[in-house]
Amino acid sequence: MDEKVHRFVTLAREVHRAAEVVILEGPLSTVESADRVARASGDLSSVMRRMVENAHAGDSSQKAADTALAAEREHALYQAVKNFRAAASDVLGNAN
Repeated sequence: MDEKVHRFVTLAREVHRAAEVVILEGPLSTVESADRVARASGDLSSVMRRMVENAHAGDSSQKAADTALAAEREHALYQAVKNFRAAASDVLGNAN
């Protein structure tokens, strides 16, 4: 599990860097949706890190709540990415 969370956190950092490029260089119509992707990614990362820390400490008292929160945040990230793709597609003139 540690390896999977580490991989996710690494990917989340890449998402943040890519979002920063969009925010700095992209058209205004994509900035808000790129920022939402970065925030949603960070929100999910924080829950995942906490879950790993609690598992290492042998604390399962928050496992059910954190699992539900992680699923909620995963869905929020999915929606943010979906909205960003639509905004980027509009800017690029793609009719998908």
